[in-house]
Parts: sequence; structure tokens; C-alpha cells
Amino acid sequence: MNIIETFKTAIQSLKGNKIRSLLTMLGIIIGISSVIVISMIGKGSQQSITGELVEMADKTITINVVSDTEILKKRDYITVEDIENIKKLDGVEAITPSMRDRVRIVAKKGDRSRFNMLQVTSEDFLKLVKTKMLFGRVFTQKEMILSKKVILIDDIFAMRNFGRIDIAGQEIELEMRNGTKQSYLIVGVFEHPMKEFMNLFGGREFYQPYIPYTTFQKNVNDSVISSITVSIEDINQKDNVTATIIDYLEKTHNKESIYELTMRTSPVDSFNNILKTLSLLLTAVAAISLLVGGIGVMNIMLVSVTERVREIGIRKALGAKKNDILMQFLIESVVLTLLGGIIGLILGIFISNIVGDIIKIKPLLDYVMMAVSIAVSGGLGILFGTYPAKKAADLNPIDALRHE
Repeated sequence: MNIIETFKTAIQSLKGNKIRSLLTMLGIIIGISSVIVISMIGKGSQQSITGELVEMADKTITINVVSDTEILKKRDYITVEDIENIKKLDGVEAITPSMRDRVRIVAKKGDRSRFNMLQVTSEDFLKLVKTKMLFGRVFTQKEMILSKKVILIDDIFAMRNFGRIDIAGQEIELEMRNGTKQSYLIVGVFEHPMKEFMNLFGGREFYQPYIPYTTFQKNVNDSVISSITVSIEDINQKDNVTATIIDYLEKTHNKESIYELTMRTSPVDSFNNILKTLSLLLTAVAAISLLVGGIGVMNIMLVSVTERVREIGIRKALGAKKNDILMQFLIESVVLTLLGGIIGLILGIFISNIVGDIIKIKPLLDYVMMAVSIAVSGGLGILFGTYPAKKAADLNPIDALRHE
């Protein structure tokens, strides 16, 4: 009996018990569809959240003033004049100090937000932060020079406190940690760059207000500038531009080995690690249903062997070999799991698109995961079908014929 005939016999046997075959596949279908949904939504979320951040990080460098061997003096740190001069260097697209402080934002209607991190930027805000302006404008050079009390706020804060984003010209108060308050004019509202990340992890919100770095030094915190963030015009020239900036700082401050480069990829790496770990854990949980489904397949195949003992005896009496019986039951098991895997794959893609529409994330097909899922389905059929198939093949034909 050749393999094709054995395959046909296995298929006919499954067709004879359609409902039981479908119920047997259910565990595999649920397991594979769960894995596909987690994979597609996870990959889509990762791309949605970190894709643009990676692009920005590739063009951005951070240079810090650090020393493990000596105490730094005020003259060793970066100055506003340094920032203006570095901005003029070839290959530099934009620059801002990396300065921040914790403040409480107080809207005019009196609501007090929890403490949020107040950050600084320059008139090149859109070149330094991957976002877009939804209303208003960024800071002007004149506002930078005069250290004006102007502020950019994100759309989440605008909607929570004003119910709309067209609020340029409104004023808010910043309450410092020492309790003092300062009034700032809103000149623009931008799209919160971490909005999708917050949505993915339960919607916990944090605001990202920005003020000019000159205003920050004059009115909020006059600490030294120990770090600058620089956007590079050409990614391919990053090393050259970095070397030029460090060379400028060393010569200007007559100090070496204290200006160090830090690539701005750590936030992206952190997000990627979180998402990958979360996807891995959820995939492992979903894989448990595959194991349960495999056990179900083995259980049903054992029942099938018991029900067909006499059939097996007749086939052996007519000349079927041990391997023919083994292959027939093994093929039945593999067909069950493979068909369940294919149905689960299609169902998983369908569910992923529905879930993606609900949470506003575009699912991405992971072809490797799809191939692995199908391969695992077939492997489960072999793993859990071998014992029942061997049990059927080992039946004594005379005892089988006597079975009622």
C-alpha cells in the first residue's frame, strides 16, 4: 500500500467523523490563532511605537560632560555661547541642552496636575523631537534670545484641561517644587510622541511641556549645562560631526576626555525590550493551548484506534503491513493538526485586523512566525500521534478480528 493510498484512506476516515475531527482541531486552532494575534499585534505595536523613534535616534547624538577622575569646575561645562557656535558647525542640523526639572502644571480653571517633567528645547523643536505641530507654532529666535515665558504643550494636556487643541494664546501656570508659580503663554500644541505607547500600556498619561532653554536657565533652574542633544543632517556623517563637536569643546574649554558621546538609542532599546518580553510571555501562555490541543489529538486518536480494532484486523488479514497501519494513523493525526494550524492562522489574521482597528494599531504579518506555527502544528501531529499509531500498528491481527 503506497503513501498516496494511505493518505486517501486517512482522509476518508476523518471525513467519516467530521464533527469529532473539528472538535479535535479546536485546541490547535485556538492555540495557533492566539499566537498569530499576539505576534501580529505585538509586531505592529513595536513598529508603531519605536519606528519613528529609531529614525530620530539614528540622526541624534547626546554629548555629556563627565569625569570619573576629577571634580569638574563651572568653566568646564557647556555654555549658551558654545551651543550657538556648535549650531554653526558643518553637519549640525539642530541643537539643544538636555535640561529638565519637575513641575506641576496648573491650568487656568484651577486643576492641578501631578508633577511632570518640564523639558527644554530651541526654535528647532521639530528637528529634535519626532512629532508634529497640531496648532500654533514653535518658539521664535527672538523669544529664545529674550528668554520669554512661552511654552509648548502636548495635545493630551490640551484636551484634558481645555477640551480642545486650538488654545494658542491661553496662559497656564508652572508650579515649581519650591512652591513658586510662573505664568507661561501657550504658543503651540504638538502631538504627544508617546501617545501610542501610553495607549498600549493601559493609558497612564504623562505630559511633556517644553520651554526655551534660555528661559529655563533664567527662571527655573540656572544649573550648568552638562549635556547637549544634537541632530545631524546626514546620518553617514555622524562620526565626523561628533568628532568635530567634541574637538570644539575640548579646544574651547582647554579640557580633554570629559566630553563623551552617548547615542540616543536607549529609550528605543528599552521600549523594544519591553515589547519583546511582553510578546514572548503572552506567546508562551498561548502555546499552552497548543499543548492541550496536542493532548486532545492523542486522546481522540487513541479512541479512534479502539473503535477501529476490527477494521485494523481486517486490513492486516488482507495484507496491510505494520508500517501501512502506522502511517495511516500518523497521517490522520498530522492532517488534523495541520488543518487546525491553517484554520488557526487564517482566524488569527482575521482577529488581528479587528483588534488592530479597535486599538488603532496596524498589525504586521510575521512570516517567520507563520511558518513556525504551521511547522509546529505538523510537529504536534507527529509528536502526539506516534503513540496511538504505534498502538494500532502493533495490534495482533487475530486478536483484532475477534474484537467486538
